[in-house]
Amino acid sequence: MGLQTYGLLKGKVINKQEDRANYQPHYNVHVQAGMGQYRISINIKSNNHPSELLFYANEDFRHPMTTKLKEYGFGFFQKPDVFIDYIRGNMRFKREDMSKVLSDLQGPNNDVNDILDTYIEAAILSHETELYVFGAKWTNRNISQPDQIFGFFPSMGIHDIHMNQGNYGSFQGDNGVGQDGCILLHIPSKDQWIGLFLAFQSQSWETDDRTGDMKVVKL
Repeated sequence: MGLQTYGLLKGKVINKQEDRANYQPHYNVHVQAGMGQYRISINIKSNNHPSELLFYANEDFRHPMTTKLKEYGFGFFQKPDVFIDYIRGNMRFKREDMSKVLSDLQGPNNDVNDILDTYIEAAILSHETELYVFGAKWTNRNISQPDQIFGFFPSMGIHDIHMNQGNYGSFQGDNGVGQDGCILLHIPSKDQWIGLFLAFQSQSWETDDRTGDMKVVKL
């Protein structure tokens, strides 16, 4: 089935908020994208065992897609001609390059919240940094209800900002090809691209080229 609302959001970061205590904790980012506002909800813990995420940051991300990305205006674009696939997309990293990160650990700069905060805070302070988010769009059906984190309305945003293939069980329906999530940050004055990539340890990296389902291992 895959992610029916998969797409690309381009905007500017205007605020952020950690959410460590929730049963399903997320790192939340408030984005202004043209005339619309969005909440970016980034998973920081897996519901499946093991709970620690896999994370990879590339502060010198180079890929042919960045030329196309610059051509997009601010806003959300469903099924864009640019997409992310961790396995087939020549993303310049493998599973072995990713690090296991805890969702909440005492002390500075030692869990996924702290790591994300470093990049997002820098984006807020720079004013020029452009944010590109790949994931699935969600919208609150009650358009008069303000966003529960940042208070804007109508409440809408992007989630599934992680690898979206190789899942099993209740998350198998999210599997697909060419629909992985990630965050890209572009600093125009330096033409620097930063890529932030997340995956769950329970996900398989041996997936079907058509469905994105994990391949069955024949013994």
